[in-house]
Amino acid sequence: MEVKEKTSQKKLYLTDDLPFKSAPTTIGKYLLNKLNHLGVEHIFGIPGDYILKFDKLIEEHENIQFIGTTRENTAGYMADAYARARGLGVACITYGVGINIANATAQALVESVPLIIISGAAGSEEFIRCNELHHLINQTTTNYSDTTQLEIFKQITVGQAVIDNQQTAAKDIDTVIEICLRKKKPIYIEIPRNMVDVPIEEHIYHPPPKQISDTNVLEESVQESLKILQQSKQPVIWLGYEVHRFGLSELFLKFAEKYHIPITSTLLGKTVINEDHPLFIGVYQGDLSCDEVREYVESSDCLLAIGTMLNDVNTGIFSAKIDQKNRIFAQSDSMQIGYHHFKEINLGEYLQKLYEDQNSITYNLSFIPASKRNKNSFAAKKNTKITSKAVFDCIETNLRFGDIIVTDIGDCLFGSSEYVLDKGCFVACSFFATLGFGTPGAIATQLASPNQRVIGIVGDGAFQITCTELSTAVRYGIYPIIIVLNNHGYGTERPLIEGEYNDVLDWDYTALTKVFKGGVGIECTTEEEFEKALLKALQDPNQLYILEVELDKTDFSPSLNRFVALVNKAKSQSN
Repeated sequence: MEVKEKTSQKKLYLTDDLPFKSAPTTIGKYLLNKLNHLGVEHIFGIPGDYILKFDKLIEEHENIQFIGTTRENTAGYMADAYARARGLGVACITYGVGINIANATAQALVESVPLIIISGAAGSEEFIRCNELHHLINQTTTNYSDTTQLEIFKQITVGQAVIDNQQTAAKDIDTVIEICLRKKKPIYIEIPRNMVDVPIEEHIYHPPPKQISDTNVLEESVQESLKILQQSKQPVIWLGYEVHRFGLSELFLKFAEKYHIPITSTLLGKTVINEDHPLFIGVYQGDLSCDEVREYVESSDCLLAIGTMLNDVNTGIFSAKIDQKNRIFAQSDSMQIGYHHFKEINLGEYLQKLYEDQNSITYNLSFIPASKRNKNSFAAKKNTKITSKAVFDCIETNLRFGDIIVTDIGDCLFGSSEYVLDKGCFVACSFFATLGFGTPGAIATQLASPNQRVIGIVGDGAFQITCTELSTAVRYGIYPIIIVLNNHGYGTERPLIEGEYNDVLDWDYTALTKVFKGGVGIECTTEEEFEKALLKALQDPNQLYILEVELDKTDFSPSLNRFVALVNKAKSQSN
């Protein structure tokens, strides 16, 4: 089975400003046409009797393809990765048993990913006949919709709608999707199966007015920011993921270029902009950063943190020095300038005002762009056992600008964090840290970005959790490169507290290509073997590759060693 030919490569980052007009149709078709209008071309899911009618509509839709996955949670991970690439992702589940998509939904909530979960449900007339229905959770309820599942999703989504009213169905769908796009977070839509084919009248959706800032508050925040910039001698920008989620990358770059301020990013915000840009100096994570970046940021007298999240990962286990004399923390709906807090401020309007201001502040600063810093060059040594450092150096040496890196959690994340990549070319759930995201994430990213080469880097422990999605890749002709770091278990955990629970069974990973009847598997034990295999995979975009790299149990990249040292230091200080 092949992926349907794409009708567009639309990337949606902001709520559509255009009205959406629908002729008389049915509830299910209205929802699908609405999603397609917003750029959705693939929906991920598992069939089940309560969602089958809707799944059939997807199958019959001219511009949307149903991608059948092996589990509901991996459908969620794939929709999450798709959303990071294309601006909106959708996953379908059936009622009750589909709740295992909850982890993917929680990840999207924490990392601000616009994800739509569509769940089928029993019809009202079925429940009236008998409330002892399969898949239902609370079978003692007298409410046909059995609100248990709805209550669960209320905790991990920002909007919910049960589409059980013919008269308000279109409006309810419009309202909850608008919340998803405005907040860039997941929502939940539940459709009883008897409502899927219910007709609705012609409907026109008019987007609500854009949320705008309080004029006085906006002006005060801009003037106070400009005053700080005038006083500063060495400002630096610390860029976060919200700039990408809210489609502000180009506007932000105009602002940074106008004032000539160097840019660093958080790990979660990596590739929010093109990292080959002459103002970009690298990822800043406190003591996890490379020396040049750490020293520049920490010697700055003014920090502009734009769209950042101050979590333990982004701050290098809270080792980041962000106590500069002058500080501006600007987020999607609020900001802090020094000790002053401002609310009801739109981040885009704030950046636009700073950019448009006629102030002539410019800085003549000396710094080394990330693109000019020496790369970790690699030349394979003959008959030399491969190491974790050699793997990451070999990948970096052979990367082409525009290739996409998708990583799981662990050494694969830390070892690749200093690569210089194009905008949007680094995908990782670096904060919520879901083990097993990498493989389905790489497959969905390749689906969403068919003209770029996707390299998924995963540990063997994570790979064993979700590797069945390789069958989905083979089924639909999706061809990423999956590099499995086989260090015989959960390597990141070993230096924290070692135990047999960190071990996993040693599989023949490359043999999975025979199991799934597709792809090329190559086992690599030496530097020469890995370099040869990687080059072969990079030159063959029409084939799925599994490259298994045999590593020692305690062979870690320098980046992971720094992370472990910081974690252990923090633990010792708290005892």
